[in-house]
Amino acid sequence: MVGAGDEITPRVGGHGRLRASDSDRAHVIDILKAAYVSGLVTKDEFDERVSQTLASRTRTELAPVTADLPAAHQRPRPWPAPAPGNPPANVNAGPGNRAIVATAVFAGLALVTSISAGAFASPAAFLLLLGGAGSALVFLFLLRNRMRSARYDKRSGGQLPTRREMPGTTS
Repeated sequence: MVGAGDEITPRVGGHGRLRASDSDRAHVIDILKAAYVSGLVTKDEFDERVSQTLASRTRTELAPVTADLPAAHQRPRPWPAPAPGNPPANVNAGPGNRAIVATAVFAGLALVTSISAGAFASPAAFLLLLGGAGSALVFLFLLRNRMRSARYDKRSGGQLPTRREMPGTTS
């Protein structure tokens, strides 16, 4: 019966002749680190076993490196928790934020195009200038509302206000 942590030991059927991957070697080195910290191996023995691990080509060659260590040190470690911090940028970009960015891009392009075409030289360039200015105003309005709601959410901690009963009403 194969127990937890026996992922790299040779199995019946010749799986031990499989090539050892970098993750297999890293797993063995993690086991050796835990054994060294626990005082089960000396510094020289640790260095020798790490060298043997890095030189191993197959899983069969990796198995003897940790064979004499207790099973408690051979269990696979759980995946580390993600580091605290800001979530990726695409998590925060909702449809509202995308609309604000799209409006700003359109306003900027329209203003640059109308100015480079000579805004007062042709009626089409003047209309483009007006469209760009209008888009810029919409952008500023949307941005102001987004900033207000973000400030409100930050102040309230995202909690909705409690409902107050009106005098003379019953629920």
